[in-house]
Amino acid sequence: MIREKAIRLAIQVTFILFISVFSGCSDFEYSPNQIFSKNSYRDLNAINLNKLGDGQQDDTVRFIITGDTQRSHNETVNFYKKVNTMTGIDFVIVAGDITEFGNLKEMQWVAENLTKLNRPFLAVIGNHDLTSRGRDAFQHMYGKLNYSFVYGGVKFICHDTNSREYNFNGQVPNIPWLKKELEPQPHVESYVAISHVPPTSPDFDQNLEYDYASTFSNAGGFLTSFHAHNHVFEEFTVGNFETPFVVTSAIGKNEFLLVEIVNNKLSFEQISF
Repeated sequence: MIREKAIRLAIQVTFILFISVFSGCSDFEYSPNQIFSKNSYRDLNAINLNKLGDGQQDDTVRFIITGDTQRSHNETVNFYKKVNTMTGIDFVIVAGDITEFGNLKEMQWVAENLTKLNRPFLAVIGNHDLTSRGRDAFQHMYGKLNYSFVYGGVKFICHDTNSREYNFNGQVPNIPWLKKELEPQPHVESYVAISHVPPTSPDFDQNLEYDYASTFSNAGGFLTSFHAHNHVFEEFTVGNFETPFVVTSAIGKNEFLLVEIVNNKLSFEQISF
């Protein structure tokens, strides 16, 4: 009898513990290894590119580029509020490091603010976004790590340059893919590259620096390669190549770049907010 009571008690305790854990799962909506939830955004880049269109009738392309929203919640709010007061902006690009730790909760927080922009927005993968399960979360929420689109006769080539996160395996950035994307094509007059880590950073595969710069320099109609990562504005060239590389400051520094392309000529200005 005592043994039977003990068994029944053990079963009851086990059942109660099971129910408690099961019912408490909703309190842990985001786990470190989670890449999506029932409320998380999906395919934001594709959705926003569909909103943007091809801009064939647009003879002036104006866009905003910034980066490193990580740990900058208040600044991200101020950023979208500032952008929403501006006119004539076609789209916004966030050049990586959306998150600090590559987890879904951070990515979701930032996306919730960026969706309040009154312009289409796009994201590029950063090195911090690749930590933990960040790669999978980014692909679910935004899409491909390497992609391109054409707007107003300008081809924008968004790509992964986070070499260190791949142990400098010689494949990131993907030079053959870049060369293919830079080939002449109908209705494209000029090219702009956008990625996170600039080629002069120790986080960029230095064995690929020359090929990277020469790929852009040898491409007809190439204008500029934009980056983030350093959290300060920079403008430079690599080696003997004349191709300009431009690094935008971080959102945490309350600054972004306003870029304008007219008649295949590119100019930009630093905007504080």
